[in-house]
Amino acid sequence: MALVLKALIAIVFELLELSMWFSRGVVVLHLLVSCALATAQQAQHAGRAQTVAGAANTPNTQSRLSSLPARKDGLWEILVRSDDLVLQRAGRASPKPVTVRQCTSAAAEQIMLMSIVPGQEDCHERKVRRRGSGADARYEITTVCYVHDHRVDTQMQLLGDLQSAYHGSFQTRFPKTPLNNTGRMVFEGRWLGGCAAGQRPGDMLLPSGVTVNVVDDQQRAKDADHSGHQH
Repeated sequence: MALVLKALIAIVFELLELSMWFSRGVVVLHLLVSCALATAQQAQHAGRAQTVAGAANTPNTQSRLSSLPARKDGLWEILVRSDDLVLQRAGRASPKPVTVRQCTSAAAEQIMLMSIVPGQEDCHERKVRRRGSGADARYEITTVCYVHDHRVDTQMQLLGDLQSAYHGSFQTRFPKTPLNNTGRMVFEGRWLGGCAAGQRPGDMLLPSGVTVNVVDDQQRAKDADHSGHQH
């Protein structure tokens, strides 16, 4: 167990270094949250912590999760940046945009679409409203998720046909830890074609050159949670 925690601590420090390069980078924040979640689950498995039961996996919770819109299968490039107007009003310099590439499929898309947004691993509520169709389609997505017992509220606006391109914005709030609030973030996605050789649905290529599989990460988190509840 000590070796596992030591390895996790090393990963956290590495991600903190990345966050210095990508100021307020959404993907880096997502990884930090995922790493913290994994650390807590390891502690839970060892009997060092208590967690709230996995309500997101119950039928009652699933009934409150509306299906997300789906992008075309293949490789997508997504650019994410902070809203310049918000930063100017706050008197802060604009950080550099963050670009990731995602390999997705119909089976992976319910996880992949929101993977640029922090804190979406354990969602208890999700509402999707659609207006228009085709290139004029507009989606309004709201989620209520939890990182341990910390609530995470997200509002997203998504526009486009999701076949060749789309764009939008999101804002995530952490009521208990407002310093983690993202502010208004804007994003643009474009379809590049089929996934590259060796890529699997769920793979996300980060600006650092590291590839993580978001679908696998979420499944491991669920498996660890189930294992912890059995002890």
